Amino acid sequence: MRANLDDLIVEAMLVDDTRSRIRVRTDGIMVLLKAMQIREGETPSPEHMVSMRIWIDSHRVITTREADIDPIREISEQLDAGRGPEQPSAFLAELVELNLDGIDPFIEELEDAVDRLNQLVITHQTEDSCPRIANIQQQISSFLRHLVPQRQVLEVLSQTEHPAFTSRDRSRFDDALNHLLRLLETLQNLRERTDILNDQQIRIQDRERNRTSYIFAIAATIFLPLTFITGLFGVNLTGIPLAQESAGFWVLVLACTGIGIAVIAYFRWRRWL
Repeated sequence: MRANLDDLIVEAMLVDDTRSRIRVRTDGIMVLLKAMQIREGETPSPEHMVSMRIWIDSHRVITTREADIDPIREISEQLDAGRGPEQPSAFLAELVELNLDGIDPFIEELEDAVDRLNQLVITHQTEDSCPRIANIQQQISSFLRHLVPQRQVLEVLSQTEHPAFTSRDRSRFDDALNHLLRLLETLQNLRERTDILNDQQIRIQDRERNRTSYIFAIAATIFLPLTFITGLFGVNLTGIPLAQESAGFWVLVLACTGIGIAVIAYFRWRRWL
């Protein structure tokens, strides 16, 4: 059976990878979307979103896809059970809704991950939070890359007057658009939160480094006069004070201890310690 589609439509339906877009023709509508494909035993991620290409007109639906994605599989099971969409436009509306419903759990997992990340940053567990921030930011960016173009697709679907669509279909597409906008707002909020947490983590690490440097500077300042004195008394020249005294060593130790205590007391008085 020949599809009798325009060459440009056929080319777009067969391209290896594409971004979400829509092409409205008088004889039908082509929709390219990204849908979730969850492989058994793998952790879900935005990279599991694959291209889904749909052509619909008043009496048929043609799809091409990289794999049997979850929304298509679910609609197929509905049809096998004697229920499901009865019109091509209803098929597309159902497909869009199922696709967005399938993305919801992964956005919720990202929200939970950001909440856990917030606890790590609050408790200054920067060693654990650093790699997690990078991973979460990458996932958010990937979801946005796949979902943002679908906004324009749903806007067109909800506003297009076409013989293949009914007013109910347009209402369903408008609801799906609101659903997508909520997902995008959540992702944008998560991106802002991770940026704030990243900045906070950097400040914590800077404070820790500055404190470490400060402690080393204090220690060096305390031991500087002591190093000078011990170095001075360590030269092999005649005339070194207390060289002939049996208690000279202990006098020097007490003098160094006193100087050290005096320097520490001075720092405490100036509130540098």
